[in-house]
Amino acid sequence: MISTSRRGKGRRANNGQSLVEFALVLPIFLLVLFGLIDAARLVYMNSVLSQAAREGARVASVETGWIGSSDVSCGTLGGPVCPATTAVLQTHITAAANRMVAPFATIASGSVYVICGAKGSTPPTGAWTAAANPATCASRSANDLVSVRTLMTFQPITPIAGPILGSISLSGDATMVIN
Repeated sequence: MISTSRRGKGRRANNGQSLVEFALVLPIFLLVLFGLIDAARLVYMNSVLSQAAREGARVASVETGWIGSSDVSCGTLGGPVCPATTAVLQTHITAAANRMVAPFATIASGSVYVICGAKGSTPPTGAWTAAANPATCASRSANDLVSVRTLMTFQPITPIAGPILGSISLSGDATMVIN
């Protein structure tokens, strides 16, 4: 009988030890779990932002040749969309990009940059946001290039990594031929 009571006390001591170990490991496990979720969100947001830039460039490549056009087919069913000015073109490009980033916040119109270049020119590289100007698209024709860059900020949700990393700026860009 003495050995039976000792087994009962030993089992109870082990249960308490497991609880303490669990309490020590749980915060580390949760930090790793939320870190993985943040990493997945970052990759997904980067992919979505690239798709938004492609969609904006697609809209720009189709509509740029029709800026200020007074063609009778403009705005009709099956007809082209004819933006009146480059500002309206910028609005259409921003709206197209925002349709792609629906899982996240919207992209401000000041974070969508458009540049048009002559046929055979090289697309802009690096941080070309300062030189972006949709007015360069006003006199472009078929086979010229249009480039679109979209910018968003990623904010981690992980409690410790968020304040350490802060916000991360992401960008997506695409270049297409004007139709």
